[in-house]
Amino acid sequence: MSRRAILVGGTVGLLALTAGLCSCSKPEPAPPAAVGPVSAAPEASAGETGPPIFDDVTATAGVAYSYRNGEEVVPAHLSILESLGGGLAVLDFDGDGLLDLLVVGGGHFGGKDNKEILGHPCKLFRNKGGFQFEDVSAKVGLGTLAGGAPWFYSHGAAVADYDRDGWPDLLVSGWGRVALFHNEPDGRGGRKFADVSKAAGLDRGVTWTTSVGWADFDGDGYPDFYACQYVNWSFANHPVDCQYNGPPDVCPPKRFKGLKHLVFRNKGDGTFADVSESCGLAPGGDSASKGLGLVVVDVTGDGKPDVYVANDTVANFLYVNRSTPGTIAFAEMGMKAGVALDGFANTNGSMGADAGDPERTGRPWLFCTNYENELHALYNNQCAPKTATAAERTFFLYASPGSGMAELGQKFVGWGTGFVDLDRDGWEDIVIANGHAIRFPTTALRRQKPVLMHNAGAGKFKIASARGGSYFQTEHLSRGMVLADFDNDGKVDLAVSNVNDPVAVLKNVSPDKNHWVGFTLEGVKHEDVVGARVRVTTADKVTQSRFAKGGGSYASSPDRRMVFGLGGQDKVTTLSVTWPDGTTQEIGDVPVDRYHVVKKGEKALLPVTPNANK
Repeated sequence: MSRRAILVGGTVGLLALTAGLCSCSKPEPAPPAAVGPVSAAPEASAGETGPPIFDDVTATAGVAYSYRNGEEVVPAHLSILESLGGGLAVLDFDGDGLLDLLVVGGGHFGGKDNKEILGHPCKLFRNKGGFQFEDVSAKVGLGTLAGGAPWFYSHGAAVADYDRDGWPDLLVSGWGRVALFHNEPDGRGGRKFADVSKAAGLDRGVTWTTSVGWADFDGDGYPDFYACQYVNWSFANHPVDCQYNGPPDVCPPKRFKGLKHLVFRNKGDGTFADVSESCGLAPGGDSASKGLGLVVVDVTGDGKPDVYVANDTVANFLYVNRSTPGTIAFAEMGMKAGVALDGFANTNGSMGADAGDPERTGRPWLFCTNYENELHALYNNQCAPKTATAAERTFFLYASPGSGMAELGQKFVGWGTGFVDLDRDGWEDIVIANGHAIRFPTTALRRQKPVLMHNAGAGKFKIASARGGSYFQTEHLSRGMVLADFDNDGKVDLAVSNVNDPVAVLKNVSPDKNHWVGFTLEGVKHEDVVGARVRVTTADKVTQSRFAKGGGSYASSPDRRMVFGLGGQDKVTTLSVTWPDGTTQEIGDVPVDRYHVVKKGEKALLPVTPNANK
């Protein structure tokens, strides 16, 4: 590929490109070659050392379940369906104040020629405290779907209170459909999930969904959702001639047309309207819409939640929200804003996405994980809302090389990811789960180590995987990942979904030397809060920001609480919340080393208690 000077978000950035930094997203299959030994690919240095951040408690936590993809079929299908894996979701389904863990199950093949696409059930593990979980899937009604129907081949999970009754509900994505589960009383003093997909109008119009993000796009208080769709694969359209200088393998997404994504508007009566054709989405096709990951966050600063989509081998999307009450409308601005391509004007094989503020600019930067032979992409937010004297500004600068992300090299295939201040020093770090998408990679390993990028200050990242603990020193075939504080100690923990291997549960055991504070946002009558911004200022005049988000990671739904590391500061002098409608709320002298509830309109913080509706 040629070396080029590129336009990034309207600002010319001359980049000195070096050979080997070109994008090679999931290359077209090479001619058949003799099968021979493949040497282990070089990998990034483990980097910074220090006390371990995570302790692998998988063996004792009780989360004994694996996402399965059906690749055990003989002869092997080598279908692209098998390559996507699945995600995780955290939610306090029973209102006891502890986050429970939902594991997406995946699927397998049966019937004639093993070409019937079947599902494994999702599993819900109730958090009993002390990093002990119990499988309550059957008890809460997740063993089968409505009417006793079997599970479909699943990929992702997303959480939101869609009916605003104060209880988190669940949406599961996958092959041929989505399933909406309503959280309701079980008649015995507990909670259960009821499959209400048909009654909600969500039992049709779906081809192959991956990641889903909830947010109130049109400002009526009820969360709507955006669902990524992938490609037009089926066994009727299943090429079997793909090789990468080795045995037959999974064909790349470039062999398929992309599917148009979906947007469903919440009508507020328990039903949804498919507004995909009217809200301004890009069409599918050969060079568009192969969606895998997304994050929903207000990037422009106007309070309206926007959607950033990680597409596979085609340009990524940035849907800027132009909705009005009752009508969802988006303007696709990925190319104009500088987040559709990488810094070398190439499309990438993008999988996971998140938003954070690694440089304390007060604006959400965007991050997406990419394929082998590509850099993970970090985009510096330069956006500004429209004012009386200035037009809206929507553009980003490509920040991967200058931020230190390039130090990772290009041998990882990244999926689940997230911004998080793991050591509570006041700077957001990045965690990435890795694993190859094909069976027989030639220049990288199929099973790969996860990566921890430590923010050394001002958005300058250093590899710190050596500090990740034992799990970060071994290879895994990972996909979805959630960051969640399972024991409510302010140290954010980690769970990772691995293909055909047990879910990993990692407890954050970093030293207690730094202070922290965390917040849950609560809208009036449980209205959706995605698009809100929270700022905390400490006595040393340092201000940090967090953002209410939907989606994030890959096919997963992480902890929605906002946790701030404060370093040595033991007091928050000012807490400022800007709600999606533009209302600003300020509270002073906030106690630290604990969680608080911020309720819209209240002049004081509320204590964290088990669900008051229980």
